[in-house]
Amino acid sequence: MKAHTCHNVAFAWSGMIGVAVFVIAWVCAASVDTAWQFGVNNLSEFGISDTDARLYFNYGCILAGIIVAIFGAGRALNTENAGHTAGGAFIAVGGVFLALIGVFTMDSSLHNLVAVSAALFILMGIVAVTAGNWAADRKIIAGAGIVFVVFLSVMLLVFDVAELEAYGIILALVWFLIESVNMILLGKKG
Repeated sequence: MKAHTCHNVAFAWSGMIGVAVFVIAWVCAASVDTAWQFGVNNLSEFGISDTDARLYFNYGCILAGIIVAIFGAGRALNTENAGHTAGGAFIAVGGVFLALIGVFTMDSSLHNLVAVSAALFILMGIVAVTAGNWAADRKIIAGAGIVFVVFLSVMLLVFDVAELEAYGIILALVWFLIESVNMILLGKKG
């Protein structure tokens, strides 16, 4: 696999920035809306909060979604690995749906469709990139994706929706950071 060095690193940084934007939006929203409880309330409840949490969350989703879409596009376009290409495309689409979560809040009839689509496309992207990492003989990095999918499968069986969403997002954020580092390392080798 031949990666385009400077582009790979730039897109990898967009993945890290997307994680930072989402975490900052989540922390700011949680600090403003003290009624929200981790694992009890859905994150999307921030989007319809009576406090300024709705601004932090909705704008955070829009900005993070755009940045994640850029990361996914970069993952798809800067490789010849089929898993990375497919995974990047799925993540790019998932990023668009993440941005739409900030537009179609819980009081919209489209919210559930948009939120579930974001989760599914990002999950499909993680699975495809994990397969691409395995095929590229990056077994340790692929292991992070395998652990993510196993944890998520177990959490699906034991957690309610609010807990699954919160912990699943944290796992996805960690995976994005690991994959961003992977892309940087591939860029340095290229």
